[in-house]
Amino acid sequence: MDPLTVIMPVKHYHLEYLWKAVGCVTGQSSSAWRLLIVVEESDVGAFQTLLQSVLDDARVELIANRGRRLAGAVNTGMRHAGGDFVALLLADDMWSRSAVDVLQCYRRAYPNVDFFHSSRVVIDGQDREISAVYKSRERFELKDFKRGSPVKHLLCWRKNKGVAVGGVDESIAVGPDDYDFPWTMAEGGAVFKAVAECLYYYRNHGDCYRCTTDLPLSVHRREVRRILKKHGIGMWERRRVIARLGRGVGGQCLYRSSIDKWIKEKLGHDSRRRWKQVEYR
Repeated sequence: MDPLTVIMPVKHYHLEYLWKAVGCVTGQSSSAWRLLIVVEESDVGAFQTLLQSVLDDARVELIANRGRRLAGAVNTGMRHAGGDFVALLLADDMWSRSAVDVLQCYRRAYPNVDFFHSSRVVIDGQDREISAVYKSRERFELKDFKRGSPVKHLLCWRKNKGVAVGGVDESIAVGPDDYDFPWTMAEGGAVFKAVAECLYYYRNHGDCYRCTTDLPLSVHRREVRRILKKHGIGMWERRRVIARLGRGVGGQCLYRSSIDKWIKEKLGHDSRRRWKQVEYR
């Protein structure tokens, strides 16, 4: 079986978390992986210097983003990958040490599956687990996506199927990877399989730029409306969905709107100091 290609987009980053993200791949219990680190073209030189010790490993490759935003970086990695399956690791998160081994076992056991998604847990800046394990959802229907994605990280999909549906939508600023893309794959007939094991450690923090915190609340709501509209949800239903989701849409945003962000930046206001860790149930 061919190695699993790990796509890691890097733009805004916290150095300690970046090294932990890279280290959780190079430290996998299985060696059947390739790591594609996707950065902006203008940053290639800087990352070649920063990551030189890792790039000495033939399984690790640094490439330039040929698309737009996070979605473009994922598409760049997907099209560059040599193997049949790719998986996404964000540069401030981590995988379990056995993630590659578990995914390869699932690939062998379920050869007809196009998209695997695992259970996950939230960690803080000190790697402490601050939530219960969110179990991956075994069964869902297309209509379930309008209430939020039933498919969450760890995301691992068949490369050719991802390319065939058009890749990750680069016009979407919020949720292109774990909301719109699985929805698009499901509409395209992809076969999904939940991975029961907790393979993904999602880091919630306020230590550097994140779409979750730094894009204004108005942008989050606008992008969710755009995703719903793209998938055929009517105007009145879109309004009801946004109302039901409430603070679940942009709940950690540091700014209410683009104007609010502009004013605070002009005044030198450090909005990041207002960020507080979520209390998970």
